[in-house]
Amino acid sequence: LTQPTNRILAFKDLVGGLTEPYDDNGHGTHVAGCAAGNGYASGGRYKGAAPQARLVGVKVLDKIGAGNLSDVIAGIKWCIDNRERYNIRIISLSLGSPPSGSYRDDPVCRVVEEAWNHGITVVAAAGNSGPEAGTISSPGNHPRIITVGASDDNGTQYPGDDTIASFSSRGPTADGVEKPDLVAPGVDITSLRVPGSYLDKMSADNGAGTQYLTLSGTSMSTPLVSGVAALILTAHPELTPDQVKQRLLSTARDLGYSPNVQGKGLV
Repeated sequence: LTQPTNRILAFKDLVGGLTEPYDDNGHGTHVAGCAAGNGYASGGRYKGAAPQARLVGVKVLDKIGAGNLSDVIAGIKWCIDNRERYNIRIISLSLGSPPSGSYRDDPVCRVVEEAWNHGITVVAAAGNSGPEAGTISSPGNHPRIITVGASDDNGTQYPGDDTIASFSSRGPTADGVEKPDLVAPGVDITSLRVPGSYLDKMSADNGAGTQYLTLSGTSMSTPLVSGVAALILTAHPELTPDQVKQRLLSTARDLGYSPNVQGKGLV
């Protein structure tokens, strides 16, 4: 993300108040690599979907990955307030919490809708509470934003044998909305490692060299879709979030599952 040029435009820390980018948990860096890693430390092997994209890091969770919904809301608000300053077009949310009732009464859902209305494409994880129905996380339960489940590529580059990861959360939502919107690879995804971080210590057996780590989850699927959205917006900067979503859904590959398992299919 910083070699050969630094693509981190800004960093906002709502947990520790620090000004220089850091990641004591390791999850955010792995996710950023899925979206925008350029493969610099692997000779181009482990690249994200949009390897030239610029990034703004917003830290809302602590070292062990826990935090307050108020900080998540404040982080999204900060992105809305600073969208023109940093040309923020996409918010990628590899986080979620169990929804309590309708999205209409959910403060995190309300703030992602506000971001969407301000022209920011919001991409959120479906959650890792599958395979039971009705397990979509908040704010992925919001009907308008792009909610991403996890597929399993089964170790091949051909989508014909792809399945849905058992852990990937399923719809419908409490409001009866079909979710997720689509799926992306989320099993055994190799991306950027933060040596010595909490996640690095917890996943010591998953290292792929000193610079990379292999993890699974809708947290990995989500930034892959965010990266594709960045490519769409690079080619067509005039598109609204609704139009970006429409392009993603209309070009998804049907894997043969129901809409509450795969959405429209594989990105």
